[in-house]
Amino acid sequence: MTDWDDEIHKALAHPIRRRIIECLQEKNTLSFYELLKSIATYNHGKLGFHLRALKGLIEREPSTKKYRLTEKGQLADELIWEIRFTMEKGRSTLAHEPTIYARRLRLGDHAILFYDTEDVKRKISFPFLKSGLLKGEAVVYAIAEHKLDSEKRETQSYGISFDNLGKEAFTIMSADEWYIKNGKAQAKTIIANWLTLLKEKQKAGFTGLRVAGEMNVFFNYAKANELLRYEAALGRQLAPTLCGLCLYDTHRLDEQQFIQLNHSHGHSIFQGIAFKTT
Repeated sequence: MTDWDDEIHKALAHPIRRRIIECLQEKNTLSFYELLKSIATYNHGKLGFHLRALKGLIEREPSTKKYRLTEKGQLADELIWEIRFTMEKGRSTLAHEPTIYARRLRLGDHAILFYDTEDVKRKISFPFLKSGLLKGEAVVYAIAEHKLDSEKRETQSYGISFDNLGKEAFTIMSADEWYIKNGKAQAKTIIANWLTLLKEKQKAGFTGLRVAGEMNVFFNYAKANELLRYEAALGRQLAPTLCGLCLYDTHRLDEQQFIQLNHSHGHSIFQGIAFKTT
C-alpha cells in the first residue's frame, strides 16, 4: 500500500502528470509525440521526466511503442475524476456531464440513455462499463446480434481488453437471444434471468453486476408494449448489487413511449445533460 500511495501522490502532484493520465484514458494509446501535442507542451525533456515519474501507472505497448494506462493508471484516473467531481459538485455543470455521470452510477441505479448516433451511445456507455470493471463488478454489454463482432472491436479499441479481463468479468451478449425467447418477451422471465446471472457473478467473487443493454431489439420484434411493462417492472431502483443502463435510440421512440420510459428510470442521460429523475 505504501508503494501504491507513493505512485498516486506522484501522479496527482503535477498537472502535466494528471493530464497525461487523462489523455491516455480518453485516447487509450498515444505516442510520445501525440502526448506532446495533447498536453500542449513541446519540451521533450519535461515530458520524458513526467513519463518516468508515472512508472507503474503507464506502460509502452511492445508492438506500437505507444503509451497506455496500466490497471493502476486506470484507477488513478478514476480517483482524479472523483476528486474533481467532489470539489466542483454544487457549483458547476460537471456533476451533470453525461460521461462523468454514467461513470459514477452505482449498484442499485437504474438509468436510461437516449442517444441519436452510435458514437454518442459508445461515448457514454463504454465509460459506464469500464467503471464497473475497475470497481470489481462483472459487466455485461447486450447488443443487437448483428453488431457483436463490430462492438467487440469497438470496446477493445476503447481499452477494454478481453485478454486481461477474462470471460467472467466482461461479456458481450446478443440482446436478441437474451430478451426474446421463442418470439416472446416476458418481463418476469427476463428479470429472473438477470437475478440468476447476478448470483452466478457474485458466487464467482464479483461485487455486483453492471449491465448496458441496447433495447432496439424490442422494437425490431414489435414488442414495444412488452418493453414498457418490463421497464416498469424493474422500477427506478434496482437490486442493491445490480446496476443498469438501458440504451435507447431516440429515432425509435414516439412521444408517449419517451415519457413512460423516462418515468421508469431513476436517472436520465442525454447527449448534453444527465440528471436524477423526480
